[in-house]
Amino acid sequence: MEFRCPNCNAPIYSHKNKICGVCEKPLPKEFRMSDAETAFWKKEMDQKEKRAKEFGQQLKDAGPHDGWGGGAGITGF
Repeated sequence: MEFRCPNCNAPIYSHKNKICGVCEKPLPKEFRMSDAETAFWKKEMDQKEKRAKEFGQQLKDAGPHDGWGGGAGITGF
């Protein structure tokens, strides 16, 4: 379902926004995520970012490799 600003008919691409990105008028409450939904998704994204950083650090700590799994014991390519 596509949401459009009731004031200027511009498409609404994010349900996080409280105002229209085109006309800057407030969007109806039903177009927006609730504070609880926003908090939930922020927590999810923070956790994913943390896991990605941890994985990147694990790769750094593992040392150099040939780029295609040679250092990880993967063979048969």
